[in-house]
Amino acid sequence: MAKYLGYDQWELDHWKIVDKFYGDATKMLAGILDDPKMLEQSKKMYEQMIQKDTDPRRFPEGHTGQVITLEEAKKICEIAGDVYRCECLCRKMHKNERVKTCMPLGLHGEALEGYVDWAPNGVEKISVEESKAYLDQLDEKGLVHTIAGTPVPIAFAMCNCEYPECIAIRPRLDLGVKIFLKGHYVASVNMDNCTGCGSCAMRCQFGAINIRPTVGRANINQFKCFGCGVCRAACPENAITLIPKEDIPQLREEW
Repeated sequence: MAKYLGYDQWELDHWKIVDKFYGDATKMLAGILDDPKMLEQSKKMYEQMIQKDTDPRRFPEGHTGQVITLEEAKKICEIAGDVYRCECLCRKMHKNERVKTCMPLGLHGEALEGYVDWAPNGVEKISVEESKAYLDQLDEKGLVHTIAGTPVPIAFAMCNCEYPECIAIRPRLDLGVKIFLKGHYVASVNMDNCTGCGSCAMRCQFGAINIRPTVGRANINQFKCFGCGVCRAACPENAITLIPKEDIPQLREEW
């Protein structure tokens, strides 16, 4: 689709400036969070940038990503066919961590292959089965899977990141800017199986889980839940499942 819509040049332009863009954005966000006076005006600026812009090379109309489950991530690999693996820009720029948790898809990964200087540790093209196995590993580590959609309607990469480094999660949680959306599922606890070990609460990056002291069991605030499934992977008793938000009328419009 990316090639059909003529986004070849967009991809090349993206990789030319991406290190500077992410670096500046990370520094700017850190400064904003340290200065309460800047929060409100920065929030408005962010929202304007992602809501309505006619320039597809910078900030296309609409949101730029969404939380997905492990199962959805694997399905995306099957659909995309060409899956790549490279270093996570967020963690590279935020605290100089070199971890290959970013998974460009199709043309996005193909364009990156030419930028060896930017990616000194290489860009790997991996098979669908290899990508699924790698997603399992990242899920076990507790990383949140998201699909990035820029320029809309292109799904150009799967990010596997965490708070506070993630350039999408942090503006959403700290500024309330919907730069990416909640997923289509929410977590649910089977109280009969839950032992109250707290593994899920320690893993949740959205502050949606606590252990109820009166019953010693996990409690999930489904209005805060983003449906990533990280808690499910952490549960040693398999007490957590993901259920469609559509099945819960109060949550259908919670994005």
